[in-house]
Amino acid sequence: MPAQREAAQRKADQLGAVIVKEFIEPGESAKTAQRRALQDMLDYVTENPVQYCITNKVDRLARNRLDDAIIHATLRDANNILVSVTENIDEAPSGMLMHGILASMAEFYSLNLAQEVLKGMTQKASMGGTPAKAPLGYLNVRTTDAKGHEVRDVTIDPERADLVKFAFTAYATGDWTLSSLATELEARGLTSRPTPARPAKPISTTALHKILTNPYYQGSVTFRGVTYDGTHTALTESETWLRVQQQLDDKNQRGERPQKYDHYPKGTLYCSCGAKMMIEPSWVSFLDGI
Repeated sequence: MPAQREAAQRKADQLGAVIVKEFIEPGESAKTAQRRALQDMLDYVTENPVQYCITNKVDRLARNRLDDAIIHATLRDANNILVSVTENIDEAPSGMLMHGILASMAEFYSLNLAQEVLKGMTQKASMGGTPAKAPLGYLNVRTTDAKGHEVRDVTIDPERADLVKFAFTAYATGDWTLSSLATELEARGLTSRPTPARPAKPISTTALHKILTNPYYQGSVTFRGVTYDGTHTALTESETWLRVQQQLDDKNQRGERPQKYDHYPKGTLYCSCGAKMMIEPSWVSFLDGI
């Protein structure tokens, strides 16, 4: 980021321009145009008389031609000229041709990379590996082999694995509900894994249901609808896992199931602080006294 800032300043000096506002997107993917800093920048140039928009590369703004065209049109409508620090683009026909070629190359790179990543993940799953983040009770680890190559593997989480084992053996007896077992696990100290954005917290009944129905814990790896024998250590036996599924089915028929709330803007609304907004259901009771 400091190198990009210095390069942008040099380009502004060449243009005889003064940088009046800076928009930074650390760690954000350009695969979607619905990025807060990008939208803030487009709003700013629309509302303020700015002559240039300086970016390090065209693919920093968009990774597909449609988003690139929309962004470029928005800038042109605001009488703003897009300037790339590392690429020769401008509003001349040759510059616009180069811009179109660069946008197409960015889209190809993004799509091809996604295809190659998916191919690698599928191959890893077919060999029994874990292609994604390991579930609660396991840890993703990175080691180095004898040739110095990075190896990504999964190991047992010493803090949570025994509690996950207990969850399966306890629920298989039929003596627990999801709610009572979640309370017991909280008392025993089971929590989610903390992240930079979210601290560890007790698991909910919905999270517990996902654990109990995940075949990964019995040694299977499921990827894109196909199940493979995993190379990781199972935390419960297949017989116990099947008894748990039977208990869940029986209790589901009697009305005990985790509550999930789906709504139209789910996953699309964010607070001004950057956190994703969650739904909070509410009820109204009507009592007929007649």
